[in-house]
Amino acid sequence: MGNPLVRMLLGTPLHGMLDHSFLVLHLTGRKTGRRYDIPVGFADMEGRLAVVTVARWRVNLRGGADVEVTLRGCLRPMHALLEEDPASVAVSDQAMINRMPARPSGLPRPGSGRPAAARRCRR
Repeated sequence: MGNPLVRMLLGTPLHGMLDHSFLVLHLTGRKTGRRYDIPVGFADMEGRLAVVTVARWRVNLRGGADVEVTLRGCLRPMHALLEEDPASVAVSDQAMINRMPARPSGLPRPGSGRPAAARRCRR
C-alpha cells in the first residue's frame, strides 16, 4: 500500500523529502519481461548504492542485470548485482548499519528547484 505513495512522491517536486533514503529501482523480470518500479531504501556505500531486501523480485538480479534508478529526481542507468553469500551479506549489512546516523536527522531542507519528473542526468 505504501509503495504507490512513495513511488508517486519520488516523481514529484516533493521528492526531496525522501531523497536521502529512498530511490525507485526500475527492472525487468527475467522470465515474464514485466517491468517493475520498486521504491526501496538504500545506502550509499562509497559511491555504490546498496539495497537490502528479502522480496522475491530480487532474483531478477541474479548474475547481474542492467537496471535504471530514479535517485534525487534523476533517472540513471546502472548495473545491479545480487549478493547471496551469507558472509558477504553480513559484511555489507554491518557496513550499512555503521553508516546510519545515531539519531534521525529530520527532513532535508525543502525545494532545490528540481523538476517534478525524473530526468536523465549527465554522468
